[in-house]
Amino acid sequence: MNIWKKVKIAALSVLVLFVVLFAVLVHHIVSVQPIENASIQISRIDFDAPLTDSETAAVTEKLRSIEGVKSDIIVKKNVVVYYHDNTLTDSRRVFAQLMDGSSFKARPFQVPAAIASKQVCPVIKKDSFKYKFARFIRRVFT
Repeated sequence: MNIWKKVKIAALSVLVLFVVLFAVLVHHIVSVQPIENASIQISRIDFDAPLTDSETAAVTEKLRSIEGVKSDIIVKKNVVVYYHDNTLTDSRRVFAQLMDGSSFKARPFQVPAAIASKQVCPVIKKDSFKYKFARFIRRVFT
């Protein structure tokens, strides 16, 4: 009889521990804040010829004047890399505004199809149980 009482206490302790840890997990999923810069995207434009210093300054100034383009603009030889907020603009629109009225010969960088079809986030797969569980909990409590 004494052994059954200890087994019941152990089972009840494991159950309580599981419930407490599950509650902590649910609280964490619900209370986590969204990523601050989740809408920032990086894009690239390839020019046919290397840019001179004056052309570099002109391209940088024109990119900074486009709404949604962030101040981080990197120009190396014939490549321009810039950050933009994809809720305000997209790379096609930025490229069109940059080329509007300019004599530059350039093309936007296109990601190869083999790479473009891959999942971006290396942390969690969208078809995994963890992702579906977290999405379900957030939908229930928010």
